[in-house]
Amino acid sequence: MNNMRAQPLTQSTPLAQQIDDMACIALAQEVQLELKPGLVCPGNNGSHSDMNCNTFHASIHALKGYFGACFQAGYEGKQFRELQVLGMAAEKAMFNATHRVNTHKGAIFLMGLLAGAAGAQYRDRQCFKPMELGRWVAQHWGANILLAGVPSSNSNAETTHGRQVKDAFGLPGAREQAAQGFPVLFWTTVPQLRWALLEGLDAEAAQLHALVCTIAQLPDTNLAHRGGLKGLQWAQARVEQFLAQGGVFSPSWRKNAQAMCAEFKAQWLSPGGSADLLSAALFIQSLSGFNTPVAPRMAEFNR
Repeated sequence: MNNMRAQPLTQSTPLAQQIDDMACIALAQEVQLELKPGLVCPGNNGSHSDMNCNTFHASIHALKGYFGACFQAGYEGKQFRELQVLGMAAEKAMFNATHRVNTHKGAIFLMGLLAGAAGAQYRDRQCFKPMELGRWVAQHWGANILLAGVPSSNSNAETTHGRQVKDAFGLPGAREQAAQGFPVLFWTTVPQLRWALLEGLDAEAAQLHALVCTIAQLPDTNLAHRGGLKGLQWAQARVEQFLAQGGVFSPSWRKNAQAMCAEFKAQWLSPGGSADLLSAALFIQSLSGFNTPVAPRMAEFNR
């Protein structure tokens, strides 16, 4: 561990801005990916009638600054409660930008925690070890993350879809995944993305491969909320079928993916939790390749 004394860091510093850009770019890359089953894509709104790509881009624009603030909070040694406050403000900004449509609530939670952990890690090491961020979240914030999800007897807070699914089916939600260090993200999504890229796939095919593998493994509460346990099981079986056909390594993968997308839309199922993990995996990849603050800027996505 580097014993260099941490220098003061504010959200306006190049490093915090760079982390914020990297997170927002990851969100933009996810929404720009085509052939995502049940999800909003540039050419298809999937199993959604209330949102499209423009909705997502408006949301991403509204979130600018949030991930840098989370990084700063982690760097300054803030506790989970401070990240909660930042997350609630980000949710409000998102809903204002999307006219109450939930585009990124899961990503705000997931990637806000990862950005905060990255700030703490950089403070301690003066470098990033992205594959250790999940373990850091679990060790330092896991208990408080779970406690924050316990409903209070005098709370008037709205019951989330994740809470409804957990109560109905006993499935672990985003809080449970976070408290465990995001096992699906670090054991499936990121490794499958990296493996596909090493096998020579282009970014589009590699990202779709990572997404499909994630759907197969994640107890996605978005799927369970829409289709119950049967809907979740159907979705996982369907992506397993796609993988058995060769997945994105098959010469006819686009045709097979289009058929799968049509079936997800017919079932009106959307694996939103898996999409959040893909965004997080792309953010992790950016951190893995980070040396100096010279990554792409958000301007290229503000078209």
